[in-house]
Amino acid sequence: MGAIAVALLSAVCGALPAAQAQAQEQEQEQEQPQSGAAAGVRQDFNGDGYDDLATGSPFATVGGKKAAGYAAVVYGSAHGLDLASKKVITQASSGIPGTPEADDRFGGPLITGDLDGDGYTDLVVPATGEEWTWGGQTRTGSQTVLWGSAAGLTGGTILQPERAFASHYSIPGDYDGDGHTDLALPGGVRFGPFTREGLPARTQAGSVHAYDDSLLDMAAGDVDGDGLTDLVSLTMPADWEPGDQSSGHSLNYLHATRNGFEPLTVLRDGQGHKIEGGEDIELGDVNGDGRDDLVFGRPRPANSNEEPSDPSQYGSRIGVVLGTAQGLPSGDPRMIHQDTPGVPGVGEAGDLFGASVEVGDVNGDGYADIVAGNPYEDFAGVDDAGTVAVIPGGASGPTGAGSKVFSQNTTGVPGTAERRDYFSEAVTLLDADGDGRADLVVGAPGENTNAGSVWAFRSTAFGVTATGSLAFGAKALGTTPDGARLGAEFPH
Repeated sequence: MGAIAVALLSAVCGALPAAQAQAQEQEQEQEQPQSGAAAGVRQDFNGDGYDDLATGSPFATVGGKKAAGYAAVVYGSAHGLDLASKKVITQASSGIPGTPEADDRFGGPLITGDLDGDGYTDLVVPATGEEWTWGGQTRTGSQTVLWGSAAGLTGGTILQPERAFASHYSIPGDYDGDGHTDLALPGGVRFGPFTREGLPARTQAGSVHAYDDSLLDMAAGDVDGDGLTDLVSLTMPADWEPGDQSSGHSLNYLHATRNGFEPLTVLRDGQGHKIEGGEDIELGDVNGDGRDDLVFGRPRPANSNEEPSDPSQYGSRIGVVLGTAQGLPSGDPRMIHQDTPGVPGVGEAGDLFGASVEVGDVNGDGYADIVAGNPYEDFAGVDDAGTVAVIPGGASGPTGAGSKVFSQNTTGVPGTAERRDYFSEAVTLLDADGDGRADLVVGAPGENTNAGSVWAFRSTAFGVTATGSLAFGAKALGTTPDGARLGAEFPH
């Protein structure tokens, strides 16, 4: 994104006068909590009705072993995230298979879902560098399920691998509509419920992308409103090289049926060209019609070797494709960038607006809002400090109007923006206080020379606010800070 004026960074309530906005926020905080349905409790490891935060630190040193990695959990409460409830889990923790070793990278990318159907959310923690043996074969990479319970996450089981599903990357959803959590992987789907031995009820092979492409990201949601979870994948040609303008990233839609996914459809714009994807994709209902919509961050212009003639291409954009009863349609996506009216800032070369995206209802109005990270944003003379934008949804979808931007220099936010903090390299939304509104969590893995930190914001009827925000790093978790890059991994 472009440089943002200090005055804009301090604004947290749109066009309302500051005193009026603060008074209204304080009044809202005193109101009775709403039902949690608006935000949707989706990662409640202890079943108390409050979302819990999980974050991974795969490059952290554990027991003197560099990049052994860990996962940390901070449980939610009526007052939001409760740091007193923190729990750090490593391969040395009781009940967790394995042993911390250098370059195991236990801690990401994280996955959440109720795999065994007992009503508690479970946490899947990959160890992408783990070397281990299964079925007489040496394997690289494992996935350990930490089981949810009334006491929180307890014990662990390694998901049993299959040759066709050899990947540490998966996305949870109900892909056959039977009410159980399934896991979609590049090689197919593992259907739930899973046993405590790590076995799925059944499997179905089939690629979620073209075989000659490399998978970059996946997102799951019900885009046609039929009750089944559909899948969108973001891919690029396996032989693509930077500067090659003949091809780029693609967005692929897979419609789920009770008999499996229908053949892959490549999303195309109004001219019939592939819609150029980016680095991060999410699904959520931004127009409140009961169908999930595709939001993709495109943090680099298509012709990255050329100076764009349109300034809006600087720092790239957020793209939105609205879901319909027929799924995701062809046509030009709606693009939102820093030069869109209502979005603070100016698009500039080197910005990465949309490097991370997340979708959820932050004000409880029934429309999912978009969070767009910009970790390379420069402002106040500080390079790559990073900011995060919150773009409201609405009956017509997001337009950019009413957007807010936050940084470490925003009044009420702990800390100070510093060079290469990369604030918002990762973002997530969860309802930590059970008030029916999604709360924003931002990671800055570059904080304190790559030690990393996490920021948690509160939400009111007016959206995300800096009031009452908190931050924590390795010291609060009791972990080794050197090179840990805490805040780089949240559950997808």
